[in-house]
Amino acid sequence: MAQDPFWGVVRRRRPDVDLVLLTGRSPLDPPPAEPDDAITLDEARKIERGVDDAYASIRHLLPPDTPPPTRLWRAADGGHAYLNEKALRGLAGPRAVVTLRALARSLQERGWEIGATGDDDRPHLMATNGWIDLDVRSGAAATQLLMAGPVVPVRADDLATLKAER
Repeated sequence: MAQDPFWGVVRRRRPDVDLVLLTGRSPLDPPPAEPDDAITLDEARKIERGVDDAYASIRHLLPPDTPPPTRLWRAADGGHAYLNEKALRGLAGPRAVVTLRALARSLQERGWEIGATGDDDRPHLMATNGWIDLDVRSGAAATQLLMAGPVVPVRADDLATLKAER
């Protein structure tokens, strides 16, 4: 660090501050190995359909002017998870409580396990059917909805194909 033109000066001027420099991957590093146990492209498409269908099944309980969710694969420990994310702006306070209760009732009637925390100001609903997880958190100005499929190993070229298909 002392040899670096920028950080060397920072270190000399502020010896009381601990600095930790993290190095990123070099473009010269070989690409990460593909997982040997990666799921097939068809299996990944089934996960997408399952999560999309689960979201569609609760869509009628959300405010009528809610645009479609953001749909994406996100890296997680052990692979990637397919997500439907939606920020429900303006859905907060008592309106959020009513919506979260309706979601909980609907999902529980279909056999989902339900967990709830928080209070009337910041309700939090968690639900799972054992394969798909739902996390809905309400804040002061919006409610964040996240529906996620299982974490699975997916090949990079399959992720690119899935993204192109959306």
